[in-house]
Amino acid sequence: MNNFIEIKNLKKTFNVSSNNQLLLFENLNLNISKKSTTSIIGPSGCGKSTLLNIIGLLDSSFYGEYFFDGVLINNINKNKLNQIKNLKIGFVHQFFHLIPELSVIENIILPALIKKDNISDIHNDAENLLKVFEIFDKKNMKPNKLSGGEQQRVAIARSLINKPSIILADEMTGNLDEKTSDDIINFFLKFVANHNISLMYVTHNQRYADMANIKYELKNKNLVAK
Repeated sequence: MNNFIEIKNLKKTFNVSSNNQLLLFENLNLNISKKSTTSIIGPSGCGKSTLLNIIGLLDSSFYGEYFFDGVLINNINKNKLNQIKNLKIGFVHQFFHLIPELSVIENIILPALIKKDNISDIHNDAENLLKVFEIFDKKNMKPNKLSGGEQQRVAIARSLINKPSIILADEMTGNLDEKTSDDIINFFLKFVANHNISLMYVTHNQRYADMANIKYELKNKNLVAK
């Protein structure tokens, strides 16, 4: 089976008050194939970020079945869940979430330290990413010395350090000007295609959404293929 993420009959509710619930998704189904690029567009508040958090194993309070590479996520223990989340899923946020006290290269290698691999190999991988992202000369700088576009490149490089199966990107250009956003999205789409990484991203920008192989709109509590 080519699908390595499969979600069946997803239902998600939020407690608005003690006697009031908000239904965010109902009977939502989603298949993500290997080496695919998928976009989701929709208005603010429709649940795009929540859906990414569920796929990224950051939110487990839902109804329905979730299979990751053939494994039913609903039934696995916390250690196995964390292993999948840390080693097979990369996350890129709108706000870069870089640690200000750490240098650029230290921010990038941080997720890889969980694997307890050879630190020299981790540094080499990080330096190679810095070269690909054309920020090698910034490796010892602190994040606050970088432009917004450079910080987002660091955040993307960090998401790739563990060689994940899929990258989930939540409005990754939302904090950047149009030219920088164009540069980031074009570079990133080319990179994941060349390295056979699946990508799912949410955006408000229709032009960016149209760049994906598979396109969805999130509305009426479900995904609609575009």
